[in-house]
Amino acid sequence: MVLLPGASGRLLLEQQVENKLLTGKITEHDAVIGRHLAHVLTGGNCSPVAPVTEQYVLDLEREAFLSLCAMQKTQKRIRAVLTTGKPLRN
Repeated sequence: MVLLPGASGRLLLEQQVENKLLTGKITEHDAVIGRHLAHVLTGGNCSPVAPVTEQYVLDLEREAFLSLCAMQKTQKRIRAVLTTGKPLRN
């Protein structure tokens, strides 16, 4: 069981993602990925005082992964790495 910050921590991370996007340091799709990561790393909508299980976090991770894999830009990134060995910034 672990304690994660929940929504307040997620908002803080998402603000950092938005700042990077606004300053041109990341692409829009990088921001989408960053928001998904923020959701997983902070425990989604969990309470900051209620511990969550490792399985709960793994479920959040799987949901984020599947959601991202359904996106065309993610598929293009995966294809680029597999064919060229280099990341695609789209």
